[in-house]
Amino acid sequence: MTATDRRAFRILFVGLVCVGMGQSVLFSTLPPAARELGLTPFRISTIFAVSATLWVFVSPWWGRRSDVVGRRPIILLGLLGYALSMVLVATTITLGRAGLLPLAWVYPCLVGSRSVFALLGSGTGPASQAYVADRTTYTERTAGIALLSAAMGLGETIGPGMGSLLAVFGLAATLYFAAALAVASAGLLWRLLPEASPPYTAMPATSPSLRLLDARLLPFLGVAAALQAVRATTTITLAFFFQDTLGLDAETTVRDAGIGFVVLAAAGLLSQLVIVQRLRPSVRAMLYVGVPLMMLAFAILVAGRSLSTYLGALAALGVGLGLVRPGTSAGASLSVGVGEQGAVAGVMSGLAVLGNVFGPMLATTLYQVDHRAPYVLCLAIMTGALVIVATSRRVRGLRG
Repeated sequence: MTATDRRAFRILFVGLVCVGMGQSVLFSTLPPAARELGLTPFRISTIFAVSATLWVFVSPWWGRRSDVVGRRPIILLGLLGYALSMVLVATTITLGRAGLLPLAWVYPCLVGSRSVFALLGSGTGPASQAYVADRTTYTERTAGIALLSAAMGLGETIGPGMGSLLAVFGLAATLYFAAALAVASAGLLWRLLPEASPPYTAMPATSPSLRLLDARLLPFLGVAAALQAVRATTTITLAFFFQDTLGLDAETTVRDAGIGFVVLAAAGLLSQLVIVQRLRPSVRAMLYVGVPLMMLAFAILVAGRSLSTYLGALAALGVGLGLVRPGTSAGASLSVGVGEQGAVAGVMSGLAVLGNVFGPMLATTLYQVDHRAPYVLCLAIMTGALVIVATSRRVRGLRG
């Protein structure tokens, strides 16, 4: 890896941190704002579900386009599309609260605004991963992709604090600020991110054909979808779980759940920025260690009865997520050729989102039956992932 490539990765890291910050701010801002405007929890959830569904189909297409037109144009378009989506969401909230937008229009406008992110913003992730794949060797690939995951994780960790600071200026202020950060990041990448360097000069003139369920990718898709499902389930139910199982009031719940999310995020960053970057484990090692560690974490959440036990489980879960997430992406990348890197990144980004759609819906239903049932479901899902990892010849055959 050249010095120019290392600088490019740092620039790309900053851009993805901005996206992660905006995403976490949106998840904490949109639900209460939409509820204030009269939307039911179900309608609020469908705002994200519609976007996630579109993402499944559009992200692979953007990945393939980046194999043809280049990585940087797709990365920039995705960042600007993301910024546009945030501005539209913020403007809808502002006009709705001011009574300038009829309430009957608020819901479809929010759905459409968030869908812009899926239609345009879904290109940034796969194009960024393909950019790293283009400029890393086989042995460097895993650490490079882990750096991208860490960027999103760092942004998601910083985001809530930024949102709290800007909340005094109104609910929409944080969303406008996140959009401004994305535009500034796009400008930085446009000026400083190199594109006209090998292996780009040898890129094919047409988009390569990569089937959505290519046999080379199936084990990594399965594990990635499982990871997304349990991650989304944990994010949605954790605060309720703390409150109901520990008997907490609302203020204590906010405090303890916040500590839990910080532990989860910090452990994930430790895993990706220290363990992966310093030790450079193979994809096999990351999956063989990370999946059982996540299973252990959910078993502790099911059996635990104290805050300290729960925090220990979340630390284990964060480390496991920090290994498995880049492990699946790197494994898929290493399984295909140079000319398919954008396509494979898009497929992984798109189909893995299905876990975000179906996992939380089932988990929140189970939570009404038993507060620990969602984590029993997560344990079962990760057990299935372990079976995939343990029996896959593709995983065993990877050299890196």
